[in-house]
Amino acid sequence: MAQIQWNDILFQGELVGNSPEINQIRKSLPHIGRSDQHVIILGNPGTEKLLVAKIIFEQSSYRDGLLIITDATRLNAAYEYEIGRHLPEKTEPAESISTLSGTIVLQNLEHLTAEAQIKLLNIAKRGYLTLPIQGTETTIETDFRILSTASPAIQDSIKSGRFESELFLSLSALMVKLPALVERKQDIPLLFEYYLERFCAELERPLPAVNFEIFNQMLKHPWQGNLKELENTVRSLVLSSPADELLPEALPFYNAHQQFSKLELQSLGTAIAQVEKELIEKALRRFAGNQSRAAQILGISEPNMRFKMKKLGIRKDDFLATAE
Repeated sequence: MAQIQWNDILFQGELVGNSPEINQIRKSLPHIGRSDQHVIILGNPGTEKLLVAKIIFEQSSYRDGLLIITDATRLNAAYEYEIGRHLPEKTEPAESISTLSGTIVLQNLEHLTAEAQIKLLNIAKRGYLTLPIQGTETTIETDFRILSTASPAIQDSIKSGRFESELFLSLSALMVKLPALVERKQDIPLLFEYYLERFCAELERPLPAVNFEIFNQMLKHPWQGNLKELENTVRSLVLSSPADELLPEALPFYNAHQQFSKLELQSLGTAIAQVEKELIEKALRRFAGNQSRAAQILGISEPNMRFKMKKLGIRKDDFLATAE
């Protein structure tokens, strides 16, 4: 039952990136998954909070139990129905349900009404829920692990009293904070490559040539929609460009006044190497040629940093005494 419900959710993929923030999250998720504590996943819209919830669930000892995937809007509208419709079917009409255990994945936690918050607190902290079963209000013991997603704005709701602090404390025994895409711009080339290869495979197209101007525009873009916006942008590029090349003009946010240069079309690998070179040079310039600190901020090992510098023709001495 649980796996079927996950498959009904329209997202796919993995946690892509090699920035320090993503590497740290990737390392922590198996440990969080194996815990039995509730988890809140904080992040702005489009930061793949639900994907992280799925990764945690797949590592959890609760994964073989009942799985309820819902959101605040549905719980606010009809809490008892939304929980009750996930209950396992009974073979006998008279058979009662005394206990329930499993996982609740709750999206957009910050939008829960006060009434729904109280009901959820009964499950999260007190271990019971009340449902109308066969016309009778029935109290059921519960052992649910709750994986919630929320935006950082929930902190303001707690301060103002719109969100119950006791519930937040119960649900946030463990917390995962997902960075916005603008905080991990070094991952954009990898994410671009990931989405491009996926969409080209779906369309049965060869990988097209790429103009570096596309990356230039992407690195300057604010990405308020985060990874979801990047995914949509790459899809739009592929569908709006000729099969053998990607056109910068097909970017939804294309700005001719911000063009970096008029470059000829390149292979995807060449274009990404050019982006890597620019990011490495920027990091070295920031730390006056200190390879160790530059490698750290880029989320790569120092030996890998030296290898890339040699491959890309970057000299350490060119960045001495240039700290920003």
